[in-house]
Amino acid sequence: MASFDPFPVLTTPRLRLRSIEPGDVERIFRIQSDPEVTRYFGRGPDASIADSERRIATIIAGVREHTSIRWGITLEESGELVGTGGFWRWNKPHRWAEIGYELLPAFWNRGIMTEALRAMLRFGFESMELHRAEAQIDPENRASARVLERLGFAREGLLRQNWYYDGRYTDTAVYGLLRDDLEAAAT
Repeated sequence: MASFDPFPVLTTPRLRLRSIEPGDVERIFRIQSDPEVTRYFGRGPDASIADSERRIATIIAGVREHTSIRWGITLEESGELVGTGGFWRWNKPHRWAEIGYELLPAFWNRGIMTEALRAMLRFGFESMELHRAEAQIDPENRASARVLERLGFAREGLLRQNWYYDGRYTDTAVYGLLRDDLEAAAT
């Protein structure tokens, strides 16, 4: 089973995925308060630094309690924190977890999230011993769907009007990736 102590830093050609720390609060607030980033989250953007401080505390507790893991996505060249991603809803007995992620709009359409998620998924399948990774997204979020499909995720279903936010019900598209799917997508 994966050990999160020390925190598993992941590297790719352009990125360094590292732990999220209290000192990251300004960057996390910048990401989580951006309405373009949170557009499909089914919740509002962070309204204050205190919201982001609570978010970071939850992330740190999940890592400490071994129930979730979330990385800060930083650019290798500058060290700039541009997004986050990781696993939550970790169902250890059944060896699956949900993956979630976000990226500042200035870094969209550069392949950064695909690169970061590929490293996270490898960690999940190899170190967390996952058999399955799942993603649940708003079906209107076509950019996120393309990233998932590029990584080999298959759209498995649609949960109709299962989420209520901002005065309306929305659907959730469910995507799944098995360990073998990731290996097949890499070839």
